[in-house]
Amino acid sequence: MLRWKRVEISAGALLLGAALYYLDEQGVLLMAFCACALHELGHWLVIRALGGRVTALRITCVGAEMRLSARCPLGYWQQIAAALAGPAVNLLAARMAAGLGTEGAYCFAGLNLALAAFNLLPAVQLDGGRILWCILALLTSEERAERLLRVLSSALAVGLVLGALLLLWQGRGNLTLLITAVWLLVPPAAKPCRGTRMG
Repeated sequence: MLRWKRVEISAGALLLGAALYYLDEQGVLLMAFCACALHELGHWLVIRALGGRVTALRITCVGAEMRLSARCPLGYWQQIAAALAGPAVNLLAARMAAGLGTEGAYCFAGLNLALAAFNLLPAVQLDGGRILWCILALLTSEERAERLLRVLSSALAVGLVLGALLLLWQGRGNLTLLITAVWLLVPPAAKPCRGTRMG
C-alpha cells in the first residue's frame, strides 16, 4: 500500500497500472486515467460545495472510493447530487472533447461516456447504486433500501455475467465484461450506502 497524506493506493492498483501501461500500445491508459480523475474531481467538488469533508481517497484495482467525515454528514439529496457529479463531469468532458473533432479527442470522449454510463448502473459499488439507495431510503427505510439494492445489484450482475458468457461463446467478446460482471457479484466488505463512502 502506497500512502501520501489522505490518498491510499493499493498494491493491486499499482500492479494493474503497471500491467496496463506495459500492454497499452495505443496510449489509451493516460486518457482513461484522466477520465477517472475528472470523475472523482466532480464528486469531490460537489461534496465540498455541500459542506461535506473527504477524509481519505482510496484507489484500488477496481476503482476509487472517497471516505467522508461522519462529522459533516450529507443528507440523501446531497448524496444524490454528489453521486451524480462524477458522471456529469464525464459527460461534460465527453461533449467538450467530441467538439475538438480529432481521433484522440473522440477516443477521450468515448472513454468519458463509457465511464459515466457504467457508473450510473444500479449496482451497490457504483454511483447509480448510491443514487438508487438514497431514493429508496427516502421512500422506505435504510434497511429496506439496502436489501432492495442488493437484490437489484445481484440481478444486474447475473445478467451481465450471462451476457458476457454468451458473447464469449459466440466468439464476439472479450474477458473485460465477464471480469466486471463477476466483480459486481462480489458484495462489498462494508456497508457502502450508509453515507460515509462515495465511489
